[in-house]
Amino acid sequence: MNTDADRFDIHAADHMDRWVAQTDAMRRAGPVGWTDANGGYWVVMGYEAASLAAKDWQVFSALHDPTGADPRARGIGIPPYAFPLILSESDPPRQTRLRLLEIPFFHPSRIRAQIAVVQGHIDQCIDAMADKAEVDLFRDYAMPVVALTTMALVGIDIAHWRDYTLGMHHGASSLDFNLASDTDRVHAMLLELVRERRAAPRADIASALVAGEVEGQALRDEEALSMLSALVLGGFDTVASLITSGLLWLDQNREAHADLLSDDALLANAVHEFLRLWPPSLGGGRNVMLDTELGGQRLADGDRIFLSWAAANRDPDVFADPHAVRLDRANADQNLTFGAGPHRCLGMELGRLTGRLAIRSILECYPSYRIRHDSVVRYRSKGFVAGWSAMPAVLS
Repeated sequence: MNTDADRFDIHAADHMDRWVAQTDAMRRAGPVGWTDANGGYWVVMGYEAASLAAKDWQVFSALHDPTGADPRARGIGIPPYAFPLILSESDPPRQTRLRLLEIPFFHPSRIRAQIAVVQGHIDQCIDAMADKAEVDLFRDYAMPVVALTTMALVGIDIAHWRDYTLGMHHGASSLDFNLASDTDRVHAMLLELVRERRAAPRADIASALVAGEVEGQALRDEEALSMLSALVLGGFDTVASLITSGLLWLDQNREAHADLLSDDALLANAVHEFLRLWPPSLGGGRNVMLDTELGGQRLADGDRIFLSWAAANRDPDVFADPHAVRLDRANADQNLTFGAGPHRCLGMELGRLTGRLAIRSILECYPSYRIRHDSVVRYRSKGFVAGWSAMPAVLS
């Protein structure tokens, strides 16, 4: 076994600094490799193998059974999440019916209608930064843009967007807050929203969740809360990461600015490329439900696998010169950052739209922005979520 493979751990303190070299080393032995971390699991690094497993939910299940009746059903978290994610941690047909409650809000026509709304939130944040000598492109820009957009779609009063962000979104150190209690605080507000919408529904996602039925039954308050939590807290982190990662690279590659501003198709493709190289969600777990083979590796019933979107996005068999940024890469849009199969992210089009508009607006309004690279801080959450929690910059 490769030494790097022995140390591969999505929760290690240095994981974000090491995963590229580790998965490159592990891939030399094959597209699927073993790690002993967190009880042991298979790391799926090959693009073809990751795509196949993501689509084959009967063999590679996302199901989470917290009762322990089926010990194989441990969900997508490694180790399993304590808080149940009923949409992400279910399989078809129930998972498909749960998605149907949210799908109308992510129809292409609804996304097109969001352009003016998103741009309005961006302009609001741009204006708020105008008189500041120094800003934080995460806390003052990316996070509020994404929070305002997500909350408006869900049905939360955007005037209270700060109340729904976690301490890590404000750059808090590990001594400043407790993540579990902070998450509980947001969940309490979301649960209150669920109860309000039961009494007085509106044309928003929260109302659709409490009014809809799945397999002939209405969602319980706790189930609606689970789906809202994934939309709100999950949506905040991922799109904010896309915006800040893109701006960080563009600060060091200023010759690309003019081309991106003059060619919207190139900018859209650049967003795909940024997502390919710096995916906000590094991957997710699955449960092996029967003896099988994946990427030439024999897997046993009860095994766990980690579908590494990040590593699959750098598979040299699919992406030539995979570690290089190519803004015009012809197949950049084939990246697996938003997953594949039944669990592919519903909000991916809105996320890409928000990222594109947010990056364009900074290049247009503050073309001379400069990031203080010595003060940039990685997003504190390790494992599945990647990004930045502090990105100080001078705008002009």
